[in-house]
Amino acid sequence: MNITLISLYSTPMPIGLRCVSSCLKMAGHNVRLVSIPREIKNTHKGSVFNTFPEKIGEEYDKKTINELLELSKESDLIGISLSTNFFEDAAQVTKALKEQLKIPIVWGGIHPTVSPEECLEYADIVCRGEGEEAMTELAKKIEKKEDYRGVKNLCFKDQKGNVVINPVRPLIQNLDSIPFQDFDFKNQYIITEGKSHKFDKEAIFNKRSASVYQIMFTRGCPFGCTYCCNNFLNNLYSGQKIFRKRSIDNIIKELKTVKNNLSFVRFISFVDDNFLGLSLDEIKKFSEKYKKEIKTPFGLSGVHPVMVDREKIKHLVDAGLVYVQVGIQSGSKKGKEIYKRTYHNSQLLKAYEIIDEFKDRITARQYHVILDNPWETEEDLIKTLMLLSGLPVPYELVLFFLTFYPGTELYSLAEKDGFIGDKIKNIYHKNYRLYAPKSNLYLNNIFFLLSNSVELGKRISPRIMFLLTNKVFRKSGLSSLIYYCLLFRIKNYPPPKKLLESLKDA
Repeated sequence: MNITLISLYSTPMPIGLRCVSSCLKMAGHNVRLVSIPREIKNTHKGSVFNTFPEKIGEEYDKKTINELLELSKESDLIGISLSTNFFEDAAQVTKALKEQLKIPIVWGGIHPTVSPEECLEYADIVCRGEGEEAMTELAKKIEKKEDYRGVKNLCFKDQKGNVVINPVRPLIQNLDSIPFQDFDFKNQYIITEGKSHKFDKEAIFNKRSASVYQIMFTRGCPFGCTYCCNNFLNNLYSGQKIFRKRSIDNIIKELKTVKNNLSFVRFISFVDDNFLGLSLDEIKKFSEKYKKEIKTPFGLSGVHPVMVDREKIKHLVDAGLVYVQVGIQSGSKKGKEIYKRTYHNSQLLKAYEIIDEFKDRITARQYHVILDNPWETEEDLIKTLMLLSGLPVPYELVLFFLTFYPGTELYSLAEKDGFIGDKIKNIYHKNYRLYAPKSNLYLNNIFFLLSNSVELGKRISPRIMFLLTNKVFRKSGLSSLIYYCLLFRIKNYPPPKKLLESLKDA
């Protein structure tokens, strides 16, 4: 059976789709993987993973669609993976495929999992939750011309047009049973500038992914922050073991395969939601094997501050850890309560101290903060700024604009309080890295000033931050003068003469 899997993402490394591809191949199917990435804009210099498209919902050109049709025409089943921001892209592609080809199309990913009814306006079938087992069973049913309507995880419309949502199957507990990601380039294509090309190990991957191989040691996150998809998934799989682990030998075996077959890879990224949820003993054993057998620099994303443990970090650094992403999100009590990240700032500072202790080895320390939370006041934002001003430099401060993704607890709260508005414009089309703030403009600018400053190793001390954010000084104009002086320092050119004279008078 011929199956085409389509990736809309701007990275050629979508883990989920490549794992599904491997499962389908293991079941004896011929799989073609096609990537139709949007162009991306470098929203944060130095960020290893910048995969968000610059333009969302824009129509694909005819050449791209024609190339996709040509690559898909011999298929018996077509699968498309998408998150919320790629909903309209998936709708465009599906409509074009349906106009020319009579092939069943299945959608999978987080958005179909959350909003199957909406997705069935375009797709023939929706796969909710983990797709490896469900897609394999679906393909088997279609190949044997059997009724697939009883397959768990699947959703579809019956003959009367009613939406049928099957129960989800249990989470995969034995992650070692899932084959490694499919990086057999024999039948994999990327469409750029209206032309399809076979994946080229060196040129395409080096250009688009900075030679980074993404991998997951674990699945699931017990925290379920209110803005995150795990908030929905934890409710969907309530009562099951959410946090699951691969064996150390299985991880090392995959990474050995990477070293042998993907010689261009220079960096390993563990994109787990809760890597540090592994026990100290597991991390110690993993680090020993990694240092001995892999010897490649690696990084961790999605680090929760309360999970930072000195002994764990020490072993990981010894194995080659050079990059960490830590989610601060907010330094205010109200912000943390809204996000259900209820820990004291002293715990945050302890995590930073541990990471900074290894600053000679962890050369890239990235901290994430969410702006434009409508429930946070100026005082709440100032608390976050004051917290950040006390951190040792240099570090990367990555700023996100809060997006109310469907299915999350925060979406329901925002809907109740009237903050959703135009869902397509404010959520589906919203680039949470490039979106222009509509409130707290001055304080948001302070966050950007701080971000640019600390990355250059130029600290803004708590005293200076107090002067920048204090309402009395802001009203007098002194805060603005200090702001522009700091901006000139970052830009590395002298301030104008009139500004220097006004500062003397002040």
